Amino acid sequence: MQGRRPILTDLEALFQAIRRAVRPRAGHFVGETTTNPKGDRVREFDLAADRAACTYLSDRFPRPVLLLSEEAEPRRFGNGEPEFIMVLDPVDGSDNLARGVPLAGTAVALIPSGGPITTGTVRYALVGDLLTGSRWVAERGRGAFRNGVRIHPGRATKLEEATVSCELNHFAVEARLAGMLSRAQAVRTLGCATQALSMVADGSLDAHLDVRGRLTPENFLAPSLIVSEAGGLLTDPEGKAIPAIRSLTERYSIVAAATPELHAALVNELK
Repeated sequence: MQGRRPILTDLEALFQAIRRAVRPRAGHFVGETTTNPKGDRVREFDLAADRAACTYLSDRFPRPVLLLSEEAEPRRFGNGEPEFIMVLDPVDGSDNLARGVPLAGTAVALIPSGGPITTGTVRYALVGDLLTGSRWVAERGRGAFRNGVRIHPGRATKLEEATVSCELNHFAVEARLAGMLSRAQAVRTLGCATQALSMVADGSLDAHLDVRGRLTPENFLAPSLIVSEAGGLLTDPEGKAIPAIRSLTERYSIVAAATPELHAALVNELK
């Protein structure tokens, strides 16, 4: 509709509202205050981020949305039927943020109402670094950008030339995965899936693996569009598309890579 601000501008403003609420609390380790619907612990800054998001959506977001967030049950904002489903992860990397480890982010995915929730139906996406303020954004069919500059993934086609991120928290590494990682040029474990995936999109990493069966949709829906619009790939460990999502409590494994050749090599190794 003419006269409206670009949606990505509104998503960036939402991110900044969350960032203002969270930054003063970064580095302050606090104990568990409650648990969210997934059963994960919720700290004070998680609640502050959720409150900031809800205030912005209620007072300033220009379109009616149905909010799906890991911190609470679904909530509606705006007048009329929701135009979009908003899948929000207010704070990804909570353990990092609590201990002052500089890698924690916010992820927002907008999906048109009335259709399935899948990686293929995300229309707009933002991932933001809560400490530095960097933003990765994408609109389907229009490319992906970091801080206003168009991004593309790296060119690694072989595991031996790839820098790979692999999430290992609460996971006993199987021999085949350990052998595969030992052949990579470099391995990182970041504890923040939204940013690890965004780094695949911008070439900072060549691949990100999470094969624990623990990842929930708000962690990968937004970055999935950023990865695909940049030119990378994100699938399940068998190389198949992520199926339609019914709930944010469902758990998944994913493989993301910069090039089709590297992605195929990783999937083959995992098989």
